[in-house]
Amino acid sequence: MKLSEFSAWLNGLLEPQAFKDYCNNGLSVEASDKVTRIVTGVSFRDRLIDAAIEDGADCIFVHHPNGFWVNENRILVGKFGERMRRLMQHGISLYGYHLPLDGQPEFGNNALIAKALGLKVVEGFMVEGEKPVGWIGEFDSPVTREAFVAIANRAFEHGVQNALMYGSDSIRRVAICSGSGASGIEEAVKLGCDAFITGDIKESVPILCEEMGFNLISAGHHRTEIFGVRALADKVQKDLGIPARFVDIDNPV
Repeated sequence: MKLSEFSAWLNGLLEPQAFKDYCNNGLSVEASDKVTRIVTGVSFRDRLIDAAIEDGADCIFVHHPNGFWVNENRILVGKFGERMRRLMQHGISLYGYHLPLDGQPEFGNNALIAKALGLKVVEGFMVEGEKPVGWIGEFDSPVTREAFVAIANRAFEHGVQNALMYGSDSIRRVAICSGSGASGIEEAVKLGCDAFITGDIKESVPILCEEMGFNLISAGHHRTEIFGVRALADKVQKDLGIPARFVDIDNPV
């Protein structure tokens, strides 16, 4: 497939123009004019480039692209320059989609977390631009806090990192925002949620949950964001017939 055609396909699915994001979404590095084999992963890093080279891939798709992290160097020197040289030398293009992959309603991180938890998605929240990033789902019947933690432990491969269970013992309505999504707690409370699922948390979050009387589970930034890139690899193979492989280079944070 031509690179331009693949870009159009991705943009049609993920609608990056509808999200207000602080990083670029879409094609980050153009190193070839075609796409014949793809590797997907959560974050752009050396070991993901290694996997792409080993596979003979000419395209990498990530959730956290180059220049994503705060204060990360965007000048082509040092480690950043080394990565760019390797991509160019091996003809590997790079795509990155951040908030659009969190909020995608079919195969995005938060929609798939809801599915893994056994929740029915009822509405979005945490709107960034024109579309929501997070989703709110409901159980058919309320569950106890103990049962909720057990469900979350099964939904995430590495289980729960923090279970801050200060709220109701009857949990039905759950807000979900992967990664560093805990900024949506107060909105979730206003929307009548009984609990919140996210990735990583700041020191202030346990205090906020305790004082608000609210339930929150965190399962790791990376570990809540494997869902979208894994599903995207499957969708590429199914819909486009292009070989694609998800590579999980675990990050416990």
